[in-house]
Amino acid sequence: MGIDEIKTQVILMADKVYDMLGLIEKGFMEHKSEFLSGAMARERELNEMEKSLTRRVLDLSKTTLRKPDEKELVAWQQVIESLERMGDEAANLVERIEIKNAEHLLFSDMGVAQFNETYGIMKKSVDMMRLFLKGKSEELKGRIIDNGLAVKALVQRYRQEHTKRLVKGICTPIAANMYFDMLDFTGNLARHSSSIVTLFGK
Repeated sequence: MGIDEIKTQVILMADKVYDMLGLIEKGFMEHKSEFLSGAMARERELNEMEKSLTRRVLDLSKTTLRKPDEKELVAWQQVIESLERMGDEAANLVERIEIKNAEHLLFSDMGVAQFNETYGIMKKSVDMMRLFLKGKSEELKGRIIDNGLAVKALVQRYRQEHTKRLVKGICTPIAANMYFDMLDFTGNLARHSSSIVTLFGK
């Protein structure tokens, strides 16, 4: 398997991450375990793809490659690792949502709206990152990085606002902990998307 074939498989990994995020969104909003189970099935597939692709990268690295090809191969291996971590972050989200549902923990309407806003912008980062991997547009790279910064700002802002709701007794401490974790995992997913695109180009 050459670099082009590895690239094709890595893009499939990115698509799988995006599919996983869609299932998580449905599981959160519709409180249906089948969507969350589907997301975890995708995460297991991502883990298997990461192992398989890493072996192929190592095999290819033992062959004679031109310097530019060596650099590109290293970049794709880092993308593979980042996508696997994104699967882990998404799996952490599933775990928190499952706990929330099992314990019947409630978020305020404002809290749900703010999480959905943050999650939606993060999903846009992941979607643009998939497109970037297919074409490596510098213009798209800038949009992904800016989008990631927007997610980071929202996570910080909504963490503060939720802390105020906690102090006022609008939510319980355990629900607040779940909420903070979910915001943080969402922010991490956007951050990984930004990190991936910075591996290529200028």
